[in-house]
Amino acid sequence: MRSKDRLADRRTILLVEDALTTRCILEQFFTRAGCDVLQAADPDTALLRLKSGVDAVILDLRLGDRSGLEVLEQLRLEERYADLPVVILTGVLQVEPAEEEIIQRHGAHLLYKHYGYKEVVGRLQQIINTKAGQLDPSDRARRVA
Repeated sequence: MRSKDRLADRRTILLVEDALTTRCILEQFFTRAGCDVLQAADPDTALLRLKSGVDAVILDLRLGDRSGLEVLEQLRLEERYADLPVVILTGVLQVEPAEEEIIQRHGAHLLYKHYGYKEVVGRLQQIINTKAGQLDPSDRARRVA
């Protein structure tokens, strides 16, 4: 990976994804981008690992029979996580309006897996470095060929 693709400072990312293959692939991309990666396959483990101290959370929208939005809502209840960058990652083609409302209300960012892993890492870099509230709406609709 080129040096410009690396995060400016070494960051710790909590990667919450129930699909083992996807989790391992994302871990490789984030590690190459200069991140330390903590993994969780379910909401309970994610909330425990969060206490280790992380710079950002990548959270799958659908975690088996549970929702990643549960984790988002629970972590936002704690003041210390109020500004923690959270990226909701999903493989669905379009999220439900109620889900998108929850994501926006909690200041998280929505990215689709079909963007491609390199794009997800690049977007995370932008989010962490700027700690912005929301991505430009035109970015949300953009798809990577």
